[in-house]
Amino acid sequence: MIASAESGAFLVTMALVVSGSLAVSQQERSLRLPNETYPIFYQLHISSDIHKGTLDFFGNATIDIAVRQSTNEIVLHAKNLSDIQITVLQLTDEGSVIVPDLTHTLHHSADFLIIHPRKNYQAFEKGQRYHLEILYKSTMASQPGGLYYMDYWDQENNRTSYIAATQSEPTMARLIFPCYDEPGFKSNFSIKVTHGRTYSALSNMPVKEILTHGELKTTLFLTTPPISTYLVAIVISDFESISETYRGVTQSIYTSPTSKEKGRSALKNVVRTLAAFEDYFGISFPLPKLDHVALKYAMEGMENWGLVTYKEANLLQNVSTTKNNPLWGQTTQSHEIAHQWFGDLVSPEWWSYTWLNEGFAKYFSNVITDLLYPDYKIMDVFISEEANSVYTDGHSIRPMTYYVEEDIMKVFDSVSYYRAAYVIRMFHNAFRQKAFVRGISHFLEKYRYSVANEQNLFDALQERIQEDENLSQKPWASRIREIMLSWTHSEGVPMVMVARNYENNSITFSQTSNLEEEELWWIPLNFATSRSPTFETTQADIFMPPQSQYSVSLKDLNMELSATDWIIVNKQETGFYRVNYDTDNLMAIARQLQTNHSVIHRINRAGLFLDLNPLIYNSKIEKAAVVLEMLKYLEIEEDMLIWEEAKEIISWLTESLFEKSSQSLLNEFVRRLVGPIFTSIFLGQSLKVSPEKSDEILKMACFADLPECLAYTKRLAKEYFINKQERKLASASRSLIDLCMGIRAMSDQEFHTNVLQMTKVQPEYSNILYGALLYRKSHQHILEYMEILLGNNSTHNKNPKSTGYLVIIYKYNPYSQPIIWEYIERNYRWLCLSPDFLDHFEILAGLVPRHQKTQFARVREIIAKYMKAEDLNSTQNLIESDSPLVGKGAERLENFQDKYEQQIHNWLLDEISQLSAQSKRASRGG
Repeated sequence: MIASAESGAFLVTMALVVSGSLAVSQQERSLRLPNETYPIFYQLHISSDIHKGTLDFFGNATIDIAVRQSTNEIVLHAKNLSDIQITVLQLTDEGSVIVPDLTHTLHHSADFLIIHPRKNYQAFEKGQRYHLEILYKSTMASQPGGLYYMDYWDQENNRTSYIAATQSEPTMARLIFPCYDEPGFKSNFSIKVTHGRTYSALSNMPVKEILTHGELKTTLFLTTPPISTYLVAIVISDFESISETYRGVTQSIYTSPTSKEKGRSALKNVVRTLAAFEDYFGISFPLPKLDHVALKYAMEGMENWGLVTYKEANLLQNVSTTKNNPLWGQTTQSHEIAHQWFGDLVSPEWWSYTWLNEGFAKYFSNVITDLLYPDYKIMDVFISEEANSVYTDGHSIRPMTYYVEEDIMKVFDSVSYYRAAYVIRMFHNAFRQKAFVRGISHFLEKYRYSVANEQNLFDALQERIQEDENLSQKPWASRIREIMLSWTHSEGVPMVMVARNYENNSITFSQTSNLEEEELWWIPLNFATSRSPTFETTQADIFMPPQSQYSVSLKDLNMELSATDWIIVNKQETGFYRVNYDTDNLMAIARQLQTNHSVIHRINRAGLFLDLNPLIYNSKIEKAAVVLEMLKYLEIEEDMLIWEEAKEIISWLTESLFEKSSQSLLNEFVRRLVGPIFTSIFLGQSLKVSPEKSDEILKMACFADLPECLAYTKRLAKEYFINKQERKLASASRSLIDLCMGIRAMSDQEFHTNVLQMTKVQPEYSNILYGALLYRKSHQHILEYMEILLGNNSTHNKNPKSTGYLVIIYKYNPYSQPIIWEYIERNYRWLCLSPDFLDHFEILAGLVPRHQKTQFARVREIIAKYMKAEDLNSTQNLIESDSPLVGKGAERLENFQDKYEQQIHNWLLDEISQLSAQSKRASRGG
């Protein structure tokens, strides 16, 4: 979507005709609409000949407005509308009268249509009502935004068909009709559409009447409840539908005629989903129908009230092709259905509260989908793939509640969707699930057909929580607004340190932000212990107040723990914060994992590794041995949710110890961990997991040189290359990963004779070529492959535009790093022709480790001399050899090596020695 709002306050030029001459006055305006007037009722008539492929359309928007405060202007939004004609009537008890001497001005920078008198005076009096009739024309766009068009091939009639649909969120209703295009201005709409006789029209409400006149029809719709303009929707098409009515609501799937039957699965899902939302919140869907339309060009989904539009794949596919989510289509449908309450029934008073729409829809779409399809474990996807994305350094840094005028679309980001969803999940659990849902239902009922802000939500929750006998006496129960504001107005993620005092039986909790800013939160804490390993009850035991440290005795927590017992905070990872523990407690947890890992909830087992990751990356773990002790139990772990998090630590250790004295010891340790699950997935077939997840196990096993993995992938690669068996590479990554790992395991002779020769003559194998570069160890073969992929004579690359390959290969294949510099030294004349080479060279410079800086400096000097001799001017200078940026990206890894390499080596040596001794004793005993 393309938002049309501009930045801040601006100067507008208002052209006014005064005494027959043109006067220009400067006036500073906000980008927000003034509040002197507001809409009461819209009648909208759109006329289109899209059935003929005609892109122009005509509109008649009549708006009844009321005046709150006397003013000299009526300000609306309009964008890309032409031939505008406006008539204004003042409505009185006796009837209506035309308001004379009015004109209008368009201010394109703010999309304002301003109706004002020719002479400057307060023409519109407080308490009066007016009727605006605005005639105009416009042209449909080719991309989603306003009223736009699509075409598709009509196989039955052997012709191209054209259809039209709307996309109004967030600020594109103004492209369709003049309006008060802000979510806070809700109004009733009476809509009618004139279109080709062979076409049909859809809108938010059911059809009231269809009038036929010649080759055209006019479809009139029932009047809507009060809705925001961004939810007004129209579809004009020759689509066909399938329908089902349940609990008085008719739901229909609209598709092109040849795709109608492909919507059966979606129809079944949306009927179940709508009923599940009604039951969950105890609020019936308020409209008589809900249509779902599959469009060629659309957002993933748009929640127009009563008329949801989708990208085709999200409505017509039974099985998702989306990474790691087997029910992407169903979850998307559930997301848009959730919006029928969150956003449609109750709308945000301004886009500052976009998270009230998107956060609730994101979270509860996963909750409801998980309830309907429990076998798919959709909440695992939510936890590991979606919500945890906001823990990463790359997510948007802003509070959930964030005022915006300039670019409304920037609040449709990971904060509004994922961070908000995770915070909602936290309080859904912390406040007790039933109490939280009652509070949300109260909020929806109280503000139905209206708009709301975050304070309205918090107060509705407060009312229901204080009525709950299980919660009303909690010390935090009267502070809901304060608690939640600490989350919706903060930017970082809390880091909670749990430090046990084993002498006086107390715990000190410390909180810091993952950002440099000083932020403090009300943090819900709950506990499981070795003496009470109950992970199912997830409401808060206590709230840590917004202070840097908070100490509490075990007695006050109703706990008894010995020095060897463990405690785990944040059951089922429902809290949106990371937890760190003192070393003794972590060792106690590691002992439990090794003894009986099932005692600790699977989500918490994953969470332990998730929380360790930043400590390891930033060299803040007290002892490396505790990490290895935690990993040790993985040889008996078959749950992929845990492996998803643990693999990150294993990958980091593998990268850290590359070509170190401990590399072979670590590989032996990893082979022991990954061997059983590799066998279960690939050889025994007793464990069924998605290809994407099994790929990670396969890569770990092959990188550790697990013999079974090397043999397995080598056999597959031989079948493909040597025996020339037909094998589709497919879009699935599984096939490509198998082959690339197999290539990695091939002998030099097998590789050169079969793989290298084939990729030289058959460009379609370039994806394998690229994959092999990421994984091949051979110095010579990496060079040869790079020549084929990037070289001057490459059949894949007529111009040196792919120097980004150098960065990717350098990052992902440590064997390639010295070879990359050798390749650049050989080919710098060719590479310098690439417009991006200096950018990529600087990125590579940042990744240079200490031991390669001499090689880097030599290559850099050669390039500098060449560029000077050839007078190669560039907008960017070649990075200097002594720049502080050189090697900056390698510092984190080098710091880890400096601090922990010897510790890890000693632990691995001792561990493997013990295993060897045990093996010998067992052998003698046998």
